[in-house]
Amino acid sequence: MIYGNMKYGLVIAFLLSLSQLLVAQEVLVPATLYNPPSQRVNTKSSIPVELPFIDDFSSNYLNPLLWANCQVNVNNGYGPNPPTIGVATLDAINESGSLYANISSPFSGDTLLSMPIRLDSMTSTISQPISPSDSIYLSFYYIPGGAYSDFGGRVGDIPEGNDSLILDFYDSHNDIWRTIWSTPGVNPDDLYSQTGHYWQYVVLPINDSVYFSNQFRFRFRNICSLDPATTTGLIGNSDQWHIDCIYLDHDRSFNDRFEHDVAFVLPAPSLLKSYTAMPARQYRYSEMASNLDMLITNRYNQTIASHYEYKIFSSEGELLYRYDGGYENIPPFFPDNTYQENPYHAHPAVEYQFLDINGKTSFIIRHIVKEGMAGDQYPQNDSTVYNQIFADYYAYDDGSAESGYGLTSTSSQVYVANAFILNEPDSLLKVRMYFNHTRNDENTGIAFRLVVWNNNNGMPGSIVYRDNNPRFPIMSGINQFCDYQLDYPVPLNGLVFIGIEQEGGNYLNLGFDRNTNHADRIFYCIGSEWLRSSVAGSLMFRPCFTLGSSELNIHTVSENVEPLIYPNPASNILHIMNILESCTVMLYNIYGQLVHTSYATSGELSIDISPMPTGVYFMSISANGRKIYSKKIMIVR
Repeated sequence: MIYGNMKYGLVIAFLLSLSQLLVAQEVLVPATLYNPPSQRVNTKSSIPVELPFIDDFSSNYLNPLLWANCQVNVNNGYGPNPPTIGVATLDAINESGSLYANISSPFSGDTLLSMPIRLDSMTSTISQPISPSDSIYLSFYYIPGGAYSDFGGRVGDIPEGNDSLILDFYDSHNDIWRTIWSTPGVNPDDLYSQTGHYWQYVVLPINDSVYFSNQFRFRFRNICSLDPATTTGLIGNSDQWHIDCIYLDHDRSFNDRFEHDVAFVLPAPSLLKSYTAMPARQYRYSEMASNLDMLITNRYNQTIASHYEYKIFSSEGELLYRYDGGYENIPPFFPDNTYQENPYHAHPAVEYQFLDINGKTSFIIRHIVKEGMAGDQYPQNDSTVYNQIFADYYAYDDGSAESGYGLTSTSSQVYVANAFILNEPDSLLKVRMYFNHTRNDENTGIAFRLVVWNNNNGMPGSIVYRDNNPRFPIMSGINQFCDYQLDYPVPLNGLVFIGIEQEGGNYLNLGFDRNTNHADRIFYCIGSEWLRSSVAGSLMFRPCFTLGSSELNIHTVSENVEPLIYPNPASNILHIMNILESCTVMLYNIYGQLVHTSYATSGELSIDISPMPTGVYFMSISANGRKIYSKKIMIVR
């Protein structure tokens, strides 16, 4: 991995060809991070924590027994290859998901505050006092934001020189906080050149008697700064710091770094080779991946024998399949930054096929790695779970936005499209999207339209659907998608392109996942030329289709009378009766291409279909842009 300086608002930019007359960029910016209500912790408990105090954030939430605030975000996608799965992230966003109110540069960001900790005595077995002679040490790992993902491209924002990460200890005797350690904003590449590691290890003794009480606490906090940007919707989060493996205990030493701990580093992947989720009716055996990529570490300073397996369960908990990777040696991570390389653990085969998928369903895939037979002293990071969903939508993303995606351009119109492959004809009903919060939610005022294109030699071709009216970003909870219903169902098949049209000069800040890479499925257009994306990741953009064929016929033009279409199959003339006046009737072929449009001015309509080839077609009838009827049509000769 390579690191470099990055200034907010410029972030990751890829210029179009110099031959183009329009100035345009694909731009990624840091996404909003904060703990949703389900992760908020108890701030009222005053029961002191007994030693040892240990948290590696692998549970993906703040432990209410250890922490007394909820400003930081616990996640498993923002910190690059952490010591163990899960990190705590401090940034410029408060617990409500907005930028802190006082954003004059610099300003205070998040605080990670511990519960009171007993440094006066230990009572878990027999009561005995604690003193400075008991060799109390606090250790942790940290890394500044703005690191490269495994696929290339920065995730987050590098804190600048006037930013900082600070650690304070609470002196309960004098009721004051004392700064014990701090580091200024720095390029992670510079840290690597100094230490040989991207994640930096800090170990600090606690030997001042003022801290030895039952009300000792420590806190991490960060100082942030924002750069100005004139483009609407561009300014959001910045200046991240990631923390992992916090450990406070007695009988330690300054060189106490290695622990018996075999752990996962990254979350479990999808069992599908292209999607993280897909419509149940579109699933085929060919969609399965051949192997998985698992990143496993050994935090001890010697080679350890470990056992790895994964199990597949139904949504009801029935065991369907077990993969046994057996026992294999795993080398220590230090000093050469080495992970498990044995293919039976690092790249397990996928030999299972999902069967009888009808309607919405899901499967639980649980991965487990253990040191030896009994496991190690940190079992919380020895498992990771993936929920494989088959419903009505396609997803490339993992459900978490680490960046925001958008186009900056002087062009009047710009387009972004995602490619999807339908294995059988289906109708697009809506699109599910996630937009990042920005400064004052500026992007909520930026208009866009949903657009669908057919296939033109692997690139977006002609438009088969475009919204009649403009839409606007809707803000919900962090990583909470919002549905945008299409004006009418759009029949599609094969390779299709679904995306957004917007005016240039603004930045929509669409959620962008940096831990799954489907840049080959993202296309953008400035002017008239379509280009494949140059940024690694996946759009938080999920098209939704029908769960079953019955869903195609649930919409009628009239509240009481269903249109009568005859004959069906038809050869030359297709008649439609019982429709409202001022309706639009459209016929699409199985490739989603619009082949005929008629406008009804009375309750009846006849369509000459004699020029159309034999085959299956889909009819859509719209009235006033909202009342819809869909029907499959057969043309035979």
